[in-house]
Amino acid sequence: MIFINKEDIQSVDQGIIQDSIRDAYKMMLTNEYNMPDRIHVTDEKNVLLLMPCFSKQFFVTKLVSVFPDAHRFDKPSVNGVLVLNDNRTGEPLAFMDGAAVTAQRTGAVGGLAVDILTGKTIKSAGVMGAGVQGFQQARYLLFNRKVEQLNLFDLDPDAARRMGDRLSDEFEGVACRVSDSPEQLVDDSNVVVAATTSRQPLFDLPSPKIKGKLFISIGSFRPDMQEFPNAVIETADSVFVDTLFACKESGDIAIPLDLGRVNENKILEFAGLLKEPMPLNDKTILFKSVGMALFDLAAAIAIYGLSKTMKLGTKLNF
Repeated sequence: MIFINKEDIQSVDQGIIQDSIRDAYKMMLTNEYNMPDRIHVTDEKNVLLLMPCFSKQFFVTKLVSVFPDAHRFDKPSVNGVLVLNDNRTGEPLAFMDGAAVTAQRTGAVGGLAVDILTGKTIKSAGVMGAGVQGFQQARYLLFNRKVEQLNLFDLDPDAARRMGDRLSDEFEGVACRVSDSPEQLVDDSNVVVAATTSRQPLFDLPSPKIKGKLFISIGSFRPDMQEFPNAVIETADSVFVDTLFACKESGDIAIPLDLGRVNENKILEFAGLLKEPMPLNDKTILFKSVGMALFDLAAAIAIYGLSKTMKLGTKLNF
C-alpha cells in the first residue's frame, strides 16, 4: 500500500485529472459502477460525508469533513481521507489526501463543464469564493479557456487579491481583477463560477442581466444552501447537473423546484452531452455540481496509475 500526499496529487497534470472526470461520466452512461447514496452526518454547522463507489476492478471510500468556520483557526474548511482498494480481493492499494483529491477532481468537473458548455473564445470569466475550491475552479477554467480578464470576488478582498496573484503567476496573459460586488462580477463576466458555502443567493439581478451567460454552482451541497438566485434557473435555456441527486441535495436546484419556479423536466444529466452534444451557443446555461464518489474513484485510479511512472507516494507496511 502507498500513501499519496497533497504535494504528489497537486503535481499530476490537470489534463490527466480532467480526462479522468470525462471517464467517470462515460461510466455513468454505461452503468459500469455501483455508487450508494452518500451519507451525511450533521453536527450543528459541520458536516461529515461518507462516499463509497465501486467499479469492476477498484473501489474507493472517502471521508470528508466540511467545517465552515475552520478559517477562524487558519485551517481549510474541507478535510478528508481516501482509500483505494482492489475490488477483486479487497486489498487496500492507496491511502490519499482526500481534500487534495476533492480539490483537483472538483476543479476538473467545473473545467470540463466550461470546455463543453462554452465556445472556444471567452473574453471574461468570474469566480466567487477565494478558498481552496475557488482557486481550483479558476485554475481549471484557465486551463480550458484563455480569458483576457478573470474577475474575482470574496467577502475578504485581500483573499481575492492573493488568489489573483497566484493565478497570474501560473497563467500568463490573464488579468485578474477583484470585483467590488457579486453583481459587478456577473455584469463583467461571460462565465460565472460560485464556490462558496453561502446559504443565501450571492447576488440579485433581473433576467436581462443573466441572459447569455454560463453559471456554474460548485459550493452548495445541502438543501438550505443556495449560491444563485432563482432567476438564474428560471432564465436558463438549459440546466445540467452532474447527478440527479442534486435535485434533492443542493438548494440551487431543490429550492426553486419546491417553489414551483422550475419544472423537473428541465433538469438534465451532464453525462448525456458526451453522448449527444447540444447546440449551446448564445444560450443561458446553469450547471450544478454536488460531486459524487464516482469522480473520486476515477481520479484516484488515474493518480494511482501514475504512482509508478511518476514515483508518487510512500510505501506503507501494515
